[in-house]
Amino acid sequence: MKETSPSFIFLVLFLIPLFLLKPAMVFSQTPFHYYKENGKSGLKNGDGIAMIPATYDRLGWSTGVNLPVDDVIGYYRQGWGLISVKNKIITGPRYYSLEAYHKHLIVASIKGRFSNELFFGIINSKGEVLIDFRYHSLKPVHESYIVSERRKGISYYGLLNLQGKPLLETKFTSITYFKDDLFVFTTEDKRKGIISKAGHITMESNLDSIAPAAQTYSLIFQSGMVGAIDTSGNIIHRPLYKKIESVEEVVKFSNYKIFNASHKKIKEFYCDTLFQLSPSTLVIVRNDFYEILNNNFGIIYRGSSMKNLTSFRKNSIFTKKEKFHIVKYSGEPVEPDGFDALSHDDHYLYGKSGNQWKIYNKFGSNISENGFDSLLIGSNNLIPVLKNGYWGYVDHSGKIAIPAKFDEAGRFTGNMAEVDYLGSRRIINQFGEFIGASEYDQVTIAKANTALVTKRGQTDLINYRGEILFQTFNNLSPHFFGYLESTEEGHKGLISHLGEVILYPEYDSISDAHNRRYVIVRQGTKTGFANFKGFWIIPLSEETEDICHVGEGLISIKRNGQFGFVDFGQKLLIANRYEATQPFNADHAAVKLNNKWGFIDKKERLVVQPTFSEVSPFKNGISIVKRDNKYGAIDFDGNEKIKIEFDSIYTTTHDFLLARKENKFGLFNQFGELLLQPSYSEIKPTFDDHFIVKRRNLYGLIDSLGKYSIPLKYMKVVEISKGRYICQESIKDELE
Repeated sequence: MKETSPSFIFLVLFLIPLFLLKPAMVFSQTPFHYYKENGKSGLKNGDGIAMIPATYDRLGWSTGVNLPVDDVIGYYRQGWGLISVKNKIITGPRYYSLEAYHKHLIVASIKGRFSNELFFGIINSKGEVLIDFRYHSLKPVHESYIVSERRKGISYYGLLNLQGKPLLETKFTSITYFKDDLFVFTTEDKRKGIISKAGHITMESNLDSIAPAAQTYSLIFQSGMVGAIDTSGNIIHRPLYKKIESVEEVVKFSNYKIFNASHKKIKEFYCDTLFQLSPSTLVIVRNDFYEILNNNFGIIYRGSSMKNLTSFRKNSIFTKKEKFHIVKYSGEPVEPDGFDALSHDDHYLYGKSGNQWKIYNKFGSNISENGFDSLLIGSNNLIPVLKNGYWGYVDHSGKIAIPAKFDEAGRFTGNMAEVDYLGSRRIINQFGEFIGASEYDQVTIAKANTALVTKRGQTDLINYRGEILFQTFNNLSPHFFGYLESTEEGHKGLISHLGEVILYPEYDSISDAHNRRYVIVRQGTKTGFANFKGFWIIPLSEETEDICHVGEGLISIKRNGQFGFVDFGQKLLIANRYEATQPFNADHAAVKLNNKWGFIDKKERLVVQPTFSEVSPFKNGISIVKRDNKYGAIDFDGNEKIKIEFDSIYTTTHDFLLARKENKFGLFNQFGELLLQPSYSEIKPTFDDHFIVKRRNLYGLIDSLGKYSIPLKYMKVVEISKGRYICQESIKDELE
C-alpha cells in the first residue's frame, strides 16, 4: 500500500471545513470597497455587488479610516450616522463625528444645544449609547478611556474603564498612558500619581515625574529624591534617595537635622544641602531640585534649576532660564513668566518685562497702575519714573504724585529733588512745587533737607522751602557738623546745616569730628580745640602742638614734644611727660614711656609698668596686651589674667575673647576666665551667646560656660536664626 504524505493529509484537513461553511459566511469575509456615482458614495462587496447604493455624501469614519467594523459603517448627510453593510439605517445623521475603536464600540460626538462645543460619548454597533455625551474629549487608550470636562474654560481629565465606570474623577490637568497598563495623572499643582487600568492607585499624587529605567522597574521622582516601582506600580524603593543604580544599589543623601541650642531636634531632612536664604526662609537642594521653606518648614515654593538665590525682605528671588523671578512669602509668584531685569533698593522691588518697568512693595504686591519706560531706584521718598518721554514721580502706593513733565529727574533726598525743566536745572519739593531760583548752574541735595546751589559763581545754602540760609563765593563741602567752607587762599571755616557760622574761614585746617562733638583747629603754628557750636575748649595756642583724644572728661594734648592731660577748664592734671597716650577709660589711661606701654590712673600713679608693645583700653577689668610678639590680658594691677603666650587675641560678641596659639583657637569669657583650651581649628560666636566649634573636622556647639550643648559629632553646624542650628550628620553616624 502506498504511503500518504503528511502534507497531503494537512491540505485535506484544512479544506474540508471550507466545504462545510454556508455561502453567506464565506461572503462575509469578502473585502469591501467604495465607489462613486454622481458625486455620491456607495459600498460594494468583493464581487462588485452594490451593498449600499451611492446616495451618501461620504461613507466610512470621520477620522478617514474607512473599513466597516462589525458590519457597520458611518455615513454622512449633514452629519454622521450608522448604517449596516446591508444598507440598513441604524441611526440618523445626528453625530458630528464617528470613530470606530473596538468591536461594538464607537466614539461619537455631538454639538451642544446652546453652543458649538462638542461633547463625546460611546455608542455600540447597534447605535445604543454606552457612555453619555458629557465629555469635552474622549480618547481610548489601552482598553480605557481618557476623558475631559471643561469648567470655566479649563479642561480637567479623568479615566474610565471600557464599561464607562470612572476610575479617576475629571479633576486632573492631564492623564497619560505610561507603560505596563499603568497611567500617570497630574494634579493642578503639577504633582503626579499612578493608577492601573484596573483602577488601583499605586502611587498617590505626590510625585514630580516618572521615567522608565529598566525592563523590571521604573524611577519615580519626588522633590528631587528618587525611588523605584515595579511593572505593576508597586513600590520597590520609596523616593528617598539621591540615585538608584539598580534595584539592589541605591545612593543616599546627606542627613541634616535642625536642633535648638539644647540639642533638641526640631526637624530632619535628607538632601544635598540645606541653607538659610533669609531670616524667614530656608532652602533645601536635592539633585538640582529646590524647595524654599518658611519658618515653620512649610513649602513656599518648589522647582528645579533655580540659580542666584537671594531675598528681599520675605520675598525670594532667583533666576531660571535667563528670567528673574520673585516669590512672595505666601508662595505666590509675583510674575509667573518672570522678568527680563530686576532691581531693588531698601523699600521697593523693580521688575522689567519687555520694555516696561513695574514697582512692587516689600510684600511683593504690584503698586504700579501702569508700566514705566524707565525709573530710578534709591529715592528715599517719591520714585522717579519715565513715561512717554517725560519724568515724574509716584508715591508709595504707586499713584502719580508729581505729573511727568520733566526732561530729567533726580532722586529725592529728604523732601528735595533736582530736576531739569525746559532746559533749566531746578529744585522741587515733595509736592512738585519749584523752590528757589528759576535756574541753577549746579545743584547738590544734602542731608537735613538742605541743598547747595551755585549760580554765576555764588553758592547758596537753601532749605526745602527755598529760603536762603547762607551765601558765599567760597567752596562748600560736606562735613559732619554741616559744611566746610574753603576760600581761594585755602583758609577753612565751618558752617552748620542751618547756615550758622561755627568758625569763620580764617584757619589752615579743621579736622573731622572727634567724639561727634569736637574739631581740632590749626592756624599757623597754633592748635586749638572747639566744639560743634564754635566755642573754644582749648583756645589756639603755640604751646599746644597737638590734641589727640578725649575720654572721661580729660583731653590728651602735646606740648614740648610730650603728651599729658588737661580738663575742660584747661587745667593741667597730668604732666606732659609721655611719648603717646590713649583715652581714659575705666579711670585708667595707657601711656607710652621708653617705647613701651603701661597704665596710669587719674592721680597720675603708674599702676601698670610700661613693659608692653601694645595695649587695649580696659574693659570688664582687663586689657589685652602684647609683649615679645605674644598676646595675653592683664588686670588693673598688671597681673596676668590670660597668660601672655598667644599669637593673637580678638574680642567677639558679648566681649568674649578668642585666642589663637599655633593655629589652634581657645576661648575666654569677658573677664579673662578660660572656657576652652586652644585645641580647636574654628570657634565662631552665635546670636544667642553660644559658640560653634570645630575640632578634628567635626563640629559642635558650646554655651557661655564652655559646656557642650550640641555634641562635637557633626560634619557641619550652621546657625540659621537665634537658637536654631542646622547640623549635618557625619558619615560615620549615617553608616550607623
